[in-house]
Order: sequence, then structure tokens, then C-alpha cells
Amino acid sequence: MLNEVYDTIEAVLEGLDTGGEPSRAYAEEIKMLKDVLGYPDPAADAHDEAMRRYHIARKLERLGIEAQDVTVALPVVPVTHWLAGTCTNTAPGAPTEPCDLARLLQVLCDTIRAELN
Repeated sequence: MLNEVYDTIEAVLEGLDTGGEPSRAYAEEIKMLKDVLGYPDPAADAHDEAMRRYHIARKLERLGIEAQDVTVALPVVPVTHWLAGTCTNTAPGAPTEPCDLARLLQVLCDTIRAELN
């Protein structure tokens, strides 16, 4: 599940970090999401994974607060497909729709917290 969360965050980053003026507008959000991905190695054990999830959930919650009123264009795929790892069409030119970034981050946070319980 943790790898799916990283993949989802990476997909959000790809939607935000497209270069040019739009990326500069979301530079702080891009930096924070990249910080969330700061655990490149697999978890050592169940406790390590739980601690990582806890820290990721806290970071996502803070990101959600910072991202209030921020809308980004992301591929037209339900969030549930992203979490299932079935979001693969993020190529340039793919259909997009406006997405409330704060809401998306909260969904990710809630998903991680549900796994902890």
C-alpha cells in the first residue's frame, strides 16, 4: 500500500510539475510533495512502515492546509483508480479536469491513516 501512495503522490507531482509558469506558481506545493517522497528505501519492518505512514499522513495534512483554494489540472481518472495503481495515462495531451488539491491530499491522508488502524 505504501508504494501505491508514493505512486499517487508522484502522479500528482507530474500534474503539477510541468515546467514553465504554472510550475512556478505551485513551487512550494511541488517542494512539499517532493519532501513527502523522501523515503526512497523500502520499509525495514512493520513498525518502520507504520512510522513512515504516520509521518507521511502528517505531511499530507499540512500540505492540504497550505493547498486550500488551489486547483490543478490532473488526468481524468477517479482518485480510487490512482490508489489502486491503475492510473497509467498521464501522457501530455491526455484529458484533464480541475482537481481541488486540498481535497486530494486529504483523501490520501485519510487512506494512509485508515491503513494504520
